[in-house]
Amino acid sequence: MSGRNPKKEPSIETFAREYLRKRISPEESFEALLVFPRYFEIETVNTCNARCPMCTIESWTRHSPVMSMDLFTKIADEIAPYAGQVHRVSLFKDGEPLLDKKLPRRVALLKERGVKNVAVHTNVSLLDEKRAAPLLEAGIDEITLSIDSLRKDVFETIREGLELEEVLENALRFIGLRDRIRPGAQIKMRMILQELNQDEWPEYEAYWSDKLAPHDRCFTHNIHNWGGQLEGHKHVAASLQPQVPCLSLWSAMVIFANGDVPMCTVDFNNMHPTGSVVDNTIKELWDSPVMEERRNIHMEHRRGVFPNCQTCNVWDEPSDVEEFSESYVKQLSVKTG
Repeated sequence: MSGRNPKKEPSIETFAREYLRKRISPEESFEALLVFPRYFEIETVNTCNARCPMCTIESWTRHSPVMSMDLFTKIADEIAPYAGQVHRVSLFKDGEPLLDKKLPRRVALLKERGVKNVAVHTNVSLLDEKRAAPLLEAGIDEITLSIDSLRKDVFETIREGLELEEVLENALRFIGLRDRIRPGAQIKMRMILQELNQDEWPEYEAYWSDKLAPHDRCFTHNIHNWGGQLEGHKHVAASLQPQVPCLSLWSAMVIFANGDVPMCTVDFNNMHPTGSVVDNTIKELWDSPVMEERRNIHMEHRRGVFPNCQTCNVWDEPSDVEEFSESYVKQLSVKTG
């Protein structure tokens, strides 16, 4: 006999830790993820000028329209010591961020605090030159332009209340302004893939490919079900997400306009409160017993304890990690029988 011990198979927890690390911050250790959130979604304004079928706006019960600058400054000051570790601070949640007249001021404040990547998502309808130029001059690093179709009837059905011609004009003008004012800023052109537009991707990609810079991105994101809360949701692709620990609990913090912190991005009515950054620091909430309990439940593959987690597919696998995600789920199924 050689005396060698048989190779010990990794535990389920080891698989989970590796999955989360690869998805969130592959250059870091798993333990490092628990130090401070890597991503923030800060809702500076809680309203929108559109009504879209993939949004839950008609179900919102919160009423906190605009975040005060005092509260925003407190948040920025608490992020500052960890700015080198934070991957992105997004100044949007479920509404339209360009309705916030103080948005450029907030971007500039975060850049002054050392945040490397300050981002917004917009439906583009309000991205005229009056709003676009100050945003670029303030130092915005990344902006996602959500345009779901190039076909007028399809676009205006998906983005109810908006006009395709205006949105395209704003987008094309913004590309030119970006090239002139802040050429290093990244533009992400996004189509939310759903039944109405699922055959359009080749046409869409071809249209934008010669208009964007090499460091820009044009991509699709599958429509998600808001943790099972989106009425009439029809998925266009299968998802592995309900079977694995959720990325949010180890990577992201959402902060509503009044300072409340929900469990995650799909908890739009704060049904599972974490606390408030008015009463606590970000670090205190990140390290809190309630967050530890949620992480343990997900790590033990008991996410069904939370109704919104049972079928949630908000963090669908991007193409570059699909193979690893599939491998993890296969290994998990073997180990759990």
